[in-house]
Amino acid sequence: MNIGFIGAGKVGCAFGKYLYDKGFKVKGYFSKSFSSSLKGAKLVKGKAFSDINFLVKESDIIFITTPDDVIKETSKTIAGLNLSLNKIFIHMSGALSSSILRDIKDKGGYVYSLHPLQSFADIKTSIKKLSETVFSLEGDDEKKEVIKDMLKKLDNKYFLIDSEKKPIYHASACVLSNYLVTLLDYGFSYLEEIGIDKKEAINAFYPLISITLENVRDLGTKNALTGPIKRGDLDTIKKHIESIKKESPELLKTYKVLGLETLKLTDDEKISNELKNILKEV
Repeated sequence: MNIGFIGAGKVGCAFGKYLYDKGFKVKGYFSKSFSSSLKGAKLVKGKAFSDINFLVKESDIIFITTPDDVIKETSKTIAGLNLSLNKIFIHMSGALSSSILRDIKDKGGYVYSLHPLQSFADIKTSIKKLSETVFSLEGDDEKKEVIKDMLKKLDNKYFLIDSEKKPIYHASACVLSNYLVTLLDYGFSYLEEIGIDKKEAINAFYPLISITLENVRDLGTKNALTGPIKRGDLDTIKKHIESIKKESPELLKTYKVLGLETLKLTDDEKISNELKNILKEV
């Protein structure tokens, strides 16, 4: 089966190279910029297409790895080609469902979204991490087994989701990835307030952050929780609040919100209610 890519950015190039390294036939790339097509083609020893028509014609499975805001336009372009579209078309957006490829589906194509739960900071690192990446898959029932079989051959785990649930799925991915970065930055800001350099703080606290993530993976969120809220240490929380009020009052609102959310992971109702009253007084 020949695989083609429309879009030669980080996701398309990394995933194409990953497929190629695993023995799949990657025909090549078409991109708005021909230089990008050349870059992708070089990775897979394939062709750089200057015409989308020829890439679609020569491929059995077409991955659409363009930016999200041009996927619909790309779908319209493909639907307008004078070709049989009895092929598999897959976009890799986390936010959009396969319904964005409606124009292709109406012309006889089979449409899907396949989203890797990974951030693609750079191509080289992403290729290495793809071997342990889990994917979400949704789309047409017919031909879905082809994609499942591909993932099995790649030895990647995956789960199925409903098309209508794609936005809430992507929101969770944003919270767990993007907002985690925001939370870490918020935590480091406390240390900056007391004169500790951020780079130094990152290096110092990285082991604690890493073991916490490992505990979440191994034990689940509830059992991984430690600290004063878990212990019901009311005096410590009060001291936190007093100190934040004095040193960095602008950080207090977020502290309160996070504290109230953390209470939901505790079991002691009496202590939970006492802490809730303390945090609500902030």
